[in-house]
Amino acid sequence: MSDVFVVTDGIRRYGATAAQAAEQISSAAAIDLGADLAALAPVFGPIGADFLASFAVAQGNHAKSVAELASHYAHTAVASGATADSYDFVDDANGGALGDIGGAIGDLA
Repeated sequence: MSDVFVVTDGIRRYGATAAQAAEQISSAAAIDLGADLAALAPVFGPIGADFLASFAVAQGNHAKSVAELASHYAHTAVASGATADSYDFVDDANGGALGDIGGAIGDLA
């Protein structure tokens, strides 16, 4: 069995970074969605209508993918916090149990 050493503050910092990434990606997605395809129609005219229709589908798919990426980072942030809390809880509980055992052994001596 190998030793395990976990720096829970490092896990929490990773979670904070993931949360910040989720926020920044969401902001970028909002800018992407701000593109107004109707404003482009006069520029491309009837010849570019098929292109605009294809572009609209591609833009929708892109927006969906970016939203999924932001969601992934947000969930990673939540999972990181829960993981750090779990490590701290188990470590504290095991330390307390070992302290109690040590105290009981000391009382027997």
